[in-house]
Amino acid sequence: MLRDDVKNIKNNIFNYLVGKEDCVCGLLVKKHDTNIQTHGEFSFPNTPKSWQEFLNHDLLQNFDGTLLQYINKDVTNLIETSNNWYIPVARAVELKGRVILHIDRLKSIEICFPNAIYNNNLILDLLNTDTKEISFQSGYKNVNCITHLRLKLLTDVVKNLYLINLYPQKAKIVITWNNRLQVEDTRNVFCGPVLNGTSGALETNISSEDYIRKRQEEIMLIAQHKYGYRVSSDSKWKEFISHLGESAVAFDLLQAKSCSPVKMYLVSNGGTSKGAAFILYNCARLETIIKTFNEKVDNGTYLALPPIENIDFSLLNDKDEWNLIFNYIMGLPNLLNNCVEFSETKCEFKPHLICSFLSSMVKTISQYYRRVRILTEPRPHLLPTLFARIHFIIILNSTLKICLRILNIKSVSQ
Repeated sequence: MLRDDVKNIKNNIFNYLVGKEDCVCGLLVKKHDTNIQTHGEFSFPNTPKSWQEFLNHDLLQNFDGTLLQYINKDVTNLIETSNNWYIPVARAVELKGRVILHIDRLKSIEICFPNAIYNNNLILDLLNTDTKEISFQSGYKNVNCITHLRLKLLTDVVKNLYLINLYPQKAKIVITWNNRLQVEDTRNVFCGPVLNGTSGALETNISSEDYIRKRQEEIMLIAQHKYGYRVSSDSKWKEFISHLGESAVAFDLLQAKSCSPVKMYLVSNGGTSKGAAFILYNCARLETIIKTFNEKVDNGTYLALPPIENIDFSLLNDKDEWNLIFNYIMGLPNLLNNCVEFSETKCEFKPHLICSFLSSMVKTISQYYRRVRILTEPRPHLLPTLFARIHFIIILNSTLKICLRILNIKSVSQ
């Protein structure tokens, strides 16, 4: 089981307020994705009405105070109680009917970095597990069309999400293009068709191979414009662009809800290719930082990277660093859990959430990369911050690559 720090924090807050553990918090305890510098990382409504299903209805009839007053507690008590949690609350503020919570950032980093290393290694082990529980419906009339390619791509990603979230639970799951398919003892995941964006009809004008080739040609033109025409004859460039074209197509077909149709515009403005390319470009940026650091260690410019337990992570005080740590490194297990809904009545897999997660993540990485110089001069007073940032970059890079691996998109190193 993945170590989910976000879920742990929400459960602690929920238990503090209503005395229930492992409860589905829903929207009551809210994790914030934006404006966390001012709005905190978590919040909850401070009105008893919002929590009435967990409170005594008779006592609520004539009560006119806040939730904290109802349970005879206040923000000071909440902070003091949280000192016994894995990740405590550093500051709490009552504001406009809500309680805003700022968690202890240093403690969060010290907890979540080792947990992220554990989670990423566990995910890789799970993804290497063989299973025959997931398959796709055969018999599609045109195996060369883009819809069939989407069916195959979705099947592979559903298999990965099954291994992470449900394995070793037995669950025969079929990815189908026929939403009326009924097979005994089998759960279905419907794969929406690929439509022509102009006509709205099923896309049959171009095969999947031709579509991939078209994406590769688009990327080659962009590369020639930026780096010169030598890229069209260089074998490494051609291999890289071939891979990038396949990745762009996979992203095209996975970024919409699996049950929804995908509209394909053959006269492309480069938007989706740019999206996939931008993700891999930032992956290469992180790989280059790590590679350059290791080279400088080998040639004696930098000291060797100290163990993670010897690092002062209080030096990671940049707003983008905390955004990347809280929302993406710490947030990955929560994301993966949200990608699967599996019960007696539901069987849903949501790889589009990973696509959104990646797109948002690399925007922040790019912003951070442009603004912050990570590989500084090897002066003694700069080394502690450098070491903290290298550990941060290594874990961030691993998190990014795990997401790509789940989507079966190969990462790049340069």
